[in-house]
Amino acid sequence: MVTWESIFPNPVMRSNIGRDFTAKEHEFFGKMRAKPHENVSNVRSNDTDVLDRPEMQSIRSLVDEHIKQYAWKIISADPKFTFYVTQSWLNYTEKGQSHHRHMHTNSLISGVLYIQAKREVDGICFHRQSASQIQIMVSDDQLNDYNTPVKCFKVGVGDLVLFPSNLVHSVEQAIGDHTRVSLAFNTFVKGELGSPERLNSLTL
Repeated sequence: MVTWESIFPNPVMRSNIGRDFTAKEHEFFGKMRAKPHENVSNVRSNDTDVLDRPEMQSIRSLVDEHIKQYAWKIISADPKFTFYVTQSWLNYTEKGQSHHRHMHTNSLISGVLYIQAKREVDGICFHRQSASQIQIMVSDDQLNDYNTPVKCFKVGVGDLVLFPSNLVHSVEQAIGDHTRVSLAFNTFVKGELGSPERLNSLTL
C-alpha cells in the first residue's frame, strides 16, 4: 500500500471583507497616490503606516480580525500573544506594470487587501522556495502540489489574502485597463517567547 503525505505546507488564508469601500476611503487612496514612491516595477505610497490613519480605522478593524483568525487557526497561538501590524502601505499597478518576486523580512504574517482589482485579469502568485538543480519539464495538466513551481490566485475587490511573510510572491504584468490598487501589511508579535528553562526566553 502506498500513501502520499503533504508535510510542512504553506498556509494561505483567502477571504473577503464583505463590504464596499466608502467614498471617504477612496478619497484617502487617491490622496496617497498623489505622491508615490517608485517601486521596482510599480509604485507605492510614501506613507507606510496607512492603517494607522483615521480614514482607515474601519478597515484596520477588519484586518486585525483576520490576523487574529490566522494566528489562532493556523499558528494556534496562545491568546496571551498579541499579533499587530508593523507597517502598511498602498500599491498602485498600471497596465504593463508588475511586482517582482520578493518576501517580507522582519515580519511573521503578511497580507494584501485588494481595493481595485478585476478577478478576470488580476492575481497574486506564490513561488516554491526550494530551488532544484534539475528541472524536469511537466505539462500543465500534470502539475500538482508536489511539482508545481508557482501557484496563482485570482483576486477581486475586497479580497484579503494572508500568508507567511517568508513565502516568496509576485504580481504578474497587469493587462487590464484599470489601475490595480492594493493595501499590503506586515505583522509581528508581542509577548514572552520561548522559556527560561529552554534558554530561549525573549520578551517583546
